Amino acid sequence: MDEMEDLGDDAFLTRSELRERRRRRMMRRRRTTTIVVGALLVLGIGGIAAVSVTTGAVQEILGRSDDYEGDGKDPVLVEVLPGTSTTQIANQLVDEDVIKSSRPFIKEIEQREASLQARTYSMRTQMSAEAAAEAMVNPETAPQVVIPEGLALQAIQARMIEAGMADDDVLTAIEDRTPSDYGLDVDAPNLEGYLFPATYDVRPGATAESVVQEMVDRTKRELDDAGVPLDEAHEVLTLASLVEIESPADPEVRRKVARVFLNRTGDDSETNGLLQSDATVAYIHGARSDLTTTAEERADDNPYNTYKHPGFPPGPVNSPGRSAVDAALDPADGDWQFFVAVDPDTGETRFADTYEEHLENVEEYREWLRDRSAGDDDPGGGTGGGQDG
Repeated sequence: MDEMEDLGDDAFLTRSELRERRRRRMMRRRRTTTIVVGALLVLGIGGIAAVSVTTGAVQEILGRSDDYEGDGKDPVLVEVLPGTSTTQIANQLVDEDVIKSSRPFIKEIEQREASLQARTYSMRTQMSAEAAAEAMVNPETAPQVVIPEGLALQAIQARMIEAGMADDDVLTAIEDRTPSDYGLDVDAPNLEGYLFPATYDVRPGATAESVVQEMVDRTKRELDDAGVPLDEAHEVLTLASLVEIESPADPEVRRKVARVFLNRTGDDSETNGLLQSDATVAYIHGARSDLTTTAEERADDNPYNTYKHPGFPPGPVNSPGRSAVDAALDPADGDWQFFVAVDPDTGETRFADTYEEHLENVEEYREWLRDRSAGDDDPGGGTGGGQDG
């Protein structure tokens, strides 16, 4: 009974019929296995052949080398941002068709044990890895416009011309132009204060307008980074420009100078709301060699004359750096109304709450002037924010 149940459907067949059926089943299994194995072999061989053909085709298309030859073809500018790795730079060069493949370029840089700097490089399309590495490790020195902190617009124009840009092009790019013309949406009468102090490369093909655009763009980035809203930018830069030129680089002194100017325009002003900044007078008439202003100059009705007109001038009087901007944004706490650099050579600065105290500090400054000018009894008016007040 159990044996017949185990046989299932085969239980009612004769032994010879069973043997025949089992033989047929075995043959079918062998044929199926042969077909499957054969198919796999065909696919495997075909895959190998396909890979071989494809690899050969790619090699045929790309050629035997993964590198271009020679110094390249068309000029192209490549900007490398801070923090970019050599591998990222290599991939960037491949994307811009400067080099053919990243590996030979990376190998060249490694062999030179070089570190690539963040800057804009003058390159060419389809350069060999060796030529590209040489161009980036030893870049050609482009003419530069160097703008130090506190440089006024007229002096910036002169430096652009010295860098090789045509006079007319520079004047067209700057005169009668405002930050809005360069995409910076602020209400300003001109570009004074909006050409950020830095070093700018005059790259091949650069125009005066493109260089100015770069300067304005840098100002916008600095304002964004400092968290200055555009509707406050003009006021901040105006104060910063006064701090820049009226104080030494010491951050704490700059914060105090910023507070003095704000106190002078406040409700408790000791100067009737007048900033009395000699920097604004010098902006109109030019700076004197002894750092002073004359009574005639201080009587000028020019709107930038803060001895004559209360409040801040119409705009910045130079291009302030980030340190001066930070001081304008974060002035020190204090009631100072006056200040004077008693030794402009060292930057030593005295602050005073009252005019009487200020006059004592002014005497120190006059002593410095006398020593410097070999006994000049009439050194003129005061620097340092209106020391004759």
